[in-house]
Amino acid sequence: MEVNNRYITITNHIQGSAKESDFELKVVPLGLSVEPGSSAVILKNLWVSIDPYQLNRMKRYSSSQKTIQSAARITPGQPIDSPGVARVCGF
Repeated sequence: MEVNNRYITITNHIQGSAKESDFELKVVPLGLSVEPGSSAVILKNLWVSIDPYQLNRMKRYSSSQKTIQSAARITPGQPIDSPGVARVCGF
């Protein structure tokens, strides 16, 4: 099965407050399959959490990027990873 994977990237490192123009929605086709007998599952994200600490990850430099592993800098053009809520899909 093929679906359209939608994700958000930053277009450049954030300076000051984030603006809508700092983000880009990308859509790419993604093939999904699970081999018969596999214990793998396919999830559909319903909600994604973008917490305030994410702003520090979007900056070119923040002191937290060096001290907290989960606060590593986000590279422009790369997907923003974040916790969320998903549903197990039955295909």
